[in-house]
Amino acid sequence: MNDKMNWKNVLTIGGAYTAYCIGAGFASGQETLQYYASWGGIYPFVLPALTFVLMFVICYGTFETGYIKRFSSPNAAYGYYCGGVLGKILDIFCTIAIGLSTLIMFAGSGATVNQYLGAPVWVGTLVMGVVSVVVVCFGLEKVTNVLGFVGTLIIVILIGVGIYCFCTADSGVMQAQQNVQQYVDAGVIMRANFLGIENPILAVTSLIGAYITLGLSFNVSLGGRCGSRREVSASAVISAVLFCLGLCMVLFTIIFNMDYIAQTGAQIPMLAAIQNMLPALALPFSVVILLGVFTTITGYLWAVGRRFAEDRTKKQAVVVVITAVLGVSVASVIPLDKLVNFIYPLIGAAGLVIFVGIVIKLVTESRAPAAENK
Repeated sequence: MNDKMNWKNVLTIGGAYTAYCIGAGFASGQETLQYYASWGGIYPFVLPALTFVLMFVICYGTFETGYIKRFSSPNAAYGYYCGGVLGKILDIFCTIAIGLSTLIMFAGSGATVNQYLGAPVWVGTLVMGVVSVVVVCFGLEKVTNVLGFVGTLIIVILIGVGIYCFCTADSGVMQAQQNVQQYVDAGVIMRANFLGIENPILAVTSLIGAYITLGLSFNVSLGGRCGSRREVSASAVISAVLFCLGLCMVLFTIIFNMDYIAQTGAQIPMLAAIQNMLPALALPFSVVILLGVFTTITGYLWAVGRRFAEDRTKKQAVVVVITAVLGVSVASVIPLDKLVNFIYPLIGAAGLVIFVGIVIKLVTESRAPAAENK
């Protein structure tokens, strides 16, 4: 067995996974607000812990699959986890889901530019569409390297913001969120649900299911970059740690600025929080949010294009451009908070089915011999 450990590769994979997940919903704070901050009480502590456990299981299972199986097409993972017929259905559904989720990413870029500069929403969506298409056309390796660097950078920045927020807050977590239920009841803040059921554990579990739906093929491809089982394990730990660090920093920054966010009715809660705490950093943080959107939209566009064609081919480029044009067009007219609230619960159920398949494969085939072709 190959037991080499390339820490640079591990950090790149962890950063790429985190960057893929960050996106418009996360980096803007809208997703974190609806799924984690809108419940109040002890849930801002319980829900991130649950997220870490689920994220580790997902990353370890999918990275190991990619390392062992070396699929010629990453979409073969659907059949591997869920069987022939169900796998094909999920393959098609997940491709559609990824396409739908590009709407959230493009809407996030447009809303950020609109909230800070006052420019029309379509300006931000169009610029993001052009830049992301160009990067995706360079292929997976380029996408992974860019995502790995930018993702790690974003997490470092979010940690800095979070530490500043903790150090300067004039109230505790419980006091800062005392009005959250009032804001939810008034419709000022949207609260996530799963198929109409309002429950924090179920909502966050469905959100993680959405991450699976949107990221399975990308995750399996990342696993194919691992050089040993040790790298699989380390990459899974780093991925879960980086993501949850970023999540906690965004979550508590939002909580400590909850009243200001609610009063302004901001589509980009994190930008509103920065404007409230450190107005001079509003512009740089707008760039950070746009980078977060960029890291995810490139991964989504790559996944859609790879579903229909080989990497770095003209056919893939055509699919990517068409997807981007449709995403830019729709996201220019539908608000970010409504897209997050509608799309993520819809696609979470499929991810939970795949999650069951991942766990079953981990239990039954975790000791299968790896393809040592390195």
